[in-house]
Amino acid sequence: MFAFFANSQYAPCPECGASLAAEDRDEHECDRERWVDFQMCQLRTDVARFEVDLAGYLGSTRGRFEAWYAERTRIARAAT
Repeated sequence: MFAFFANSQYAPCPECGASLAAEDRDEHECDRERWVDFQMCQLRTDVARFEVDLAGYLGSTRGRFEAWYAERTRIARAAT
C-alpha cells in the first residue's frame, strides 16, 4: 500500500526533519529554529515525563521543603 514511498525522490533531513529532494541533500544546511523545533518534537515524551516527575517531587515532603527553603533564601538575599 505504501510502496511508493520507498522510491520517493524526497526524504527528511535526519537533523531538522526538512523534506529534501535527492539533489539538494548534499547542499542542505539546517535552519536553527527548525532544528530546535524538530529536536523538541523528538523529545516530547521525555519533556512530558520530566514535568510529571517534577510535579511529583514538588508534591513530596522533601520537594515542599526544598521549594520553601529556596524561596526563603531568595527573600533573604533580596533583603541584603
